[in-house]
Amino acid sequence: MKQPVFVLGAGMVGISCALELQRRGYAVTLIDRRGPGEETSSGNAGILSYSNVTPIASPELLGRLHLLALNRDADLLLHYPHLLSLMPWLARFLSRCRRKPYLTDGDTMSTLTLASVGVHKQWIAEAGVQHLLNQGGGLKLYRDRRTFLRNQLERELLQCCGIKHTLLEGDQIYEYEPDLKRIFVQALLINDTVSIRNPEKLCKAYAQLFIEAGGQVKRAEIKSLRPANGGWELTSGEGSESVARLVVCMGAWTPELIGPLGYSNPLAIERGYHTILATADDASLSRPIFDVDGSYVMSSMDMGLRVTTGSNLVYRETAPDPRQIAQIMPRVREAFPVGKTLLDEPWMGRRPTVPDSLPIIGPAPRHENLWLAFGHSHMGFTMGPITGQLIANDISGAEQPFALTACSPTRYL
Repeated sequence: MKQPVFVLGAGMVGISCALELQRRGYAVTLIDRRGPGEETSSGNAGILSYSNVTPIASPELLGRLHLLALNRDADLLLHYPHLLSLMPWLARFLSRCRRKPYLTDGDTMSTLTLASVGVHKQWIAEAGVQHLLNQGGGLKLYRDRRTFLRNQLERELLQCCGIKHTLLEGDQIYEYEPDLKRIFVQALLINDTVSIRNPEKLCKAYAQLFIEAGGQVKRAEIKSLRPANGGWELTSGEGSESVARLVVCMGAWTPELIGPLGYSNPLAIERGYHTILATADDASLSRPIFDVDGSYVMSSMDMGLRVTTGSNLVYRETAPDPRQIAQIMPRVREAFPVGKTLLDEPWMGRRPTVPDSLPIIGPAPRHENLWLAFGHSHMGFTMGPITGQLIANDISGAEQPFALTACSPTRYL
């Protein structure tokens, strides 16, 4: 009988690891302080996007550094008290803002994304939740042609990776989204992008597949872990428990747990916010849009139009800062007929980001029977299934579909 495996973290990545390990014949227990999909995985834009093969560290950022540093660009909000401790991360990040690393990292992101979206579609069918799926692509919109030209390298990467996309100009844009206001001059349709009408419900649907097949889900806040008798001892508010094999998928909280084992923190925490808006004037949005000059993404969901912000680099537990939501709301209203705000206050999530935008997937460098799957930046929701397969392959000894060197924990830990 195969040794049991415990998976810590019940976001999309942890659920996917648990489900895949279970399908390899392991008895799996999934542990989180909250229910499946109720933390960071619940609040994203719900996009399984082929356009997100583009690393965050882009050469075009260098031309905007002065605006970013002064908090004059809504894409990024810096928390100045955090900057000194963030300097090592920023130095590594800026070193990736070159053409060659950008294309190399993007190629790896493309490999992970293409594989993962295919598995998502299989699992969505298995779970019987096709009603959560919107197809028809996603639109990247430009108000200013100069911004479009600035992003030329991104389109080159999409071409190199075989990501289907269509350039749109002028009236062509409004053939796809007639209710957009006529302020956009250029757009990029990412043809095969799909979106989810409720990300938390999708996580719970995958978790239900796991439970129905005999998987165990426990609610507990893990305080610490330590090696014990070739396995691990977990300590929570409910006491201690010994486990043979352990996978840690706790996103922004992973470094806190593995730090006492001697592993440095490779993450910056990108705060992201969203709010929900009603539509106005009987308008409808058929596909997600990314208003590049407006610095927001908007997608149609069961609960209304979800509008998500750029990033806020800050300590993980700093008090929420609503400035980015306030900055983008006038731009949203310039672009689309929206009505009242349906949330009393903005939702806030924590995106765990490494300098090269690539997740950390694989065995811990200096400890046996410990695997890590975290640091997916903005792509944990999309890359969950392929991460689960790669972790399950490693634990079971199955052949990997592609080399994992670029995602190895050893590059940062």
